[in-house]
Amino acid sequence: MSNIDSLSALSNNGPARRGQTDMDSRPPRHPALRMRPWGILALAAAAGAGVAGASAIVVACLAVLAAAAATFGWHFGESKRIALEQEIDGRSSELKRALSELEIAQAETVRRLSMAVEFRDEDTGAHIERIGRFSTLLAERIGMDPEFCERLKHAAPLHDVGKVAIPDAILLKPGPLTPQERAIVETHAEEGHRLVRGSSSSILDLAATIALSHQEKWDGTGYPRGLKGEEIPIEGRIVAVADVFDALTSDRVYRKAFSVEDAIQMMREQRGRHFDPVLLDAFLEVLGESGPDAREQMRADPTALVESTLETYVTALQRGDAEMAEGAIATAIEDGIAPTKLHAEVIAPALRRIAVLCHNGEIDIEREHRATGITRRVLATLYRYMIGGTEPTRERVLLAGVEGDEHTLGLQMVHDQLAAAGYQTIFDTDLSAERLRSMVESRSPDVLVVGAAAATTARGVEMALRDLRSSHPDIPIVLGGAAVGGDLPRDLDGMKVLERIDESVEAVEALLASSPAPV
Repeated sequence: MSNIDSLSALSNNGPARRGQTDMDSRPPRHPALRMRPWGILALAAAAGAGVAGASAIVVACLAVLAAAAATFGWHFGESKRIALEQEIDGRSSELKRALSELEIAQAETVRRLSMAVEFRDEDTGAHIERIGRFSTLLAERIGMDPEFCERLKHAAPLHDVGKVAIPDAILLKPGPLTPQERAIVETHAEEGHRLVRGSSSSILDLAATIALSHQEKWDGTGYPRGLKGEEIPIEGRIVAVADVFDALTSDRVYRKAFSVEDAIQMMREQRGRHFDPVLLDAFLEVLGESGPDAREQMRADPTALVESTLETYVTALQRGDAEMAEGAIATAIEDGIAPTKLHAEVIAPALRRIAVLCHNGEIDIEREHRATGITRRVLATLYRYMIGGTEPTRERVLLAGVEGDEHTLGLQMVHDQLAAAGYQTIFDTDLSAERLRSMVESRSPDVLVVGAAAATTARGVEMALRDLRSSHPDIPIVLGGAAVGGDLPRDLDGMKVLERIDESVEAVEALLASSPAPV
């Protein structure tokens, strides 16, 4: 029988929503109650007139006029109140979104410091990504609330940030540590806590607790404080399980990775000693369902893996979450998805979706610009991975964006693929027809790639091509981007329309092969 039934008490102890007050749960006042003072005022006016000896007709008229005035005043005040409430709700949503983005940005800054630690011991940085993924899956499994799970996803990767204070000679030592060296390594828990504590960010606040408590043990023999059982914060107990499993199944400078089966057996032997027994049982159930790296099932189906990466990447761009976007691409690369496939089936479609959401008013222009900025950074990181030690020894290719087209990321991806294939690349954007002709004359490219994504630039593309064709009729041209489809260009002689971004290299090679050799 599942052990999850015994976890309800844990989920009830999840952190309350930050900033929630008793006022948030008060029921709204009924409109009749809000109108009561106005009604009392009308009755008081009529009673006053009666006491003053006025006739019944005068009293009745005064009562009617007072009631009408009261009703008008109530409606006027009610409309103002509703408008004010709507404005407050709108401002509150904007503030919450801004605070969320700030918290994520703060956590991302510290996370990059954690990645620097991982790179020091020859890890790819994937370790901290897996810790975030494992910890979140385990928290979800035991029923922690969604807000806690979301914060844990960002906070858990910072568990070992304190290792920045450990000298390389100790951290990278291939042999056993001396007692003195071990004592120095164990300071990383308190150093990490000191580094990220005291922040106004709920993510960094959670990360500080994790850094300090993830080395504690259920039986009280851990460090730095020797906490025991439920004295250890739940987030520390969760990350402890995820961290040890990943450490056992990963290569280290002093040993090779254990098999998943051996790692599980070793952890079972520590049930109730190192690990919270309920959490360990839940974690083993997660492993049984999702595989040892939480993606094993999708690895067998590359299409499902690409679709999953696309959905994660789109969600990250909608939220403005750079860490989530970079993590999705890094994990896909680790799982064997080629960068060109990521360009064509993840990044480009995601940008199109964001453009549609912005056009439909579902996200604002600022969020679209942030999505573009995040993607630009993702592409720069991916490009460094793609280029490796490639030497530019092949033909010269000029990649040109036309004047007025601000959407140049598609052309950037084409450039990156050609550069990774060894072509000598020249990349420039916002080129008028005159500047494009000038660049062709000065740089003498073997192939020209013209990109245009916005429909408003289609006319500019046509004019630039006509002008260029009149002066350089023999130059091979590849056309890419949404604006060059359909009837553009009308004369395709010596040109090739790029149907997919991941066919860039093949398109250039085909044009070069069909072009006459220079005399």
